Amino acid sequence: MALRVAIIGARGFGKFHAQWYAKEGCEVVAFVTSRPETVAENEGAIRKVVPNFQGRGYGDLREMLEAEQPDAVSVCSPHQLHADHALESLAYGAHVLCEKPLVWFGEDKLDEALKKSRAVVKAASQKGMLFAINTQYAAAMTHLQRLWAEQGLPETPKRVTLTMEAKMRRRDIAGVDLWVDLAPHPLSLLLAMFPEASLDAESASFEEEEQNSLTAAFRITHRSSPITVRIRVARLEGELERSITLDDFKVRFETYVDRQGIYHTCLRWEGGERIVDDFMRVSIRRFIASVQGDDEPLCDGSAAVRQMEWLTALVRRYLDK
Repeated sequence: MALRVAIIGARGFGKFHAQWYAKEGCEVVAFVTSRPETVAENEGAIRKVVPNFQGRGYGDLREMLEAEQPDAVSVCSPHQLHADHALESLAYGAHVLCEKPLVWFGEDKLDEALKKSRAVVKAASQKGMLFAINTQYAAAMTHLQRLWAEQGLPETPKRVTLTMEAKMRRRDIAGVDLWVDLAPHPLSLLLAMFPEASLDAESASFEEEEQNSLTAAFRITHRSSPITVRIRVARLEGELERSITLDDFKVRFETYVDRQGIYHTCLRWEGGERIVDDFMRVSIRRFIASVQGDDEPLCDGSAAVRQMEWLTALVRRYLDK
């Protein structure tokens, strides 16, 4: 039987969750909007990517959970609502895949965000439900490890540089807001590379080349070896870069669309390229398989909490600079 899923917040990334669920054979039974008057608009957004959508739109989360009783939900609502929406969904017996960050209440409520993040993961564990975070760039690790081995690169580099650029928009374009919105992706990849690493937040320094760009430089320690890390996040017009550089070997993550119009990711480096499945598709596929008991999530609750710990530790350092 197909997994029955619902989307909380359908206008932004939520519609892409719906798209990949449908392509992976799930039944998208419902979506929830912030206001009843936006249901029709959000349904139109979903139908553009899921033409055969037969679900129902709701303006109230509780009403949707009671009426539809989905097996799983994707939480794609605004940052400050993630935790509450996850907790309510878990309470109704739905597994949860949450967009990044797990939760964010603002730079003056870092402790509250960490506490709420841990509460979500604890609640999922206590109810025997699955909670995962959609920081999909961790899906690159399988391909990167193979590529780095082919190139003869060391398991523990001296330097790692990660770049995450996104399209310009009205919000989350500078400082802490920019960092919190985009940094979870490179941080998830960093933690996937070095799951046992420790963060030296006191070593962090920050550069703001322009209003819409922020670079953090800091050290981590992996198996007693120090590694210098640079993460650059930015919102730009025009061509975007998303990449990882291990010492001097750079791999770019680029969008590739096949003849059927299906999105993939192209890993491109000097002298070569490799086409792989879209990272969000992999994240959702792994989530579906985990709900069905056949796999583990790409980034589970434990990974989600570690991402929040590193994210907020670096925010504290930025605010103290």
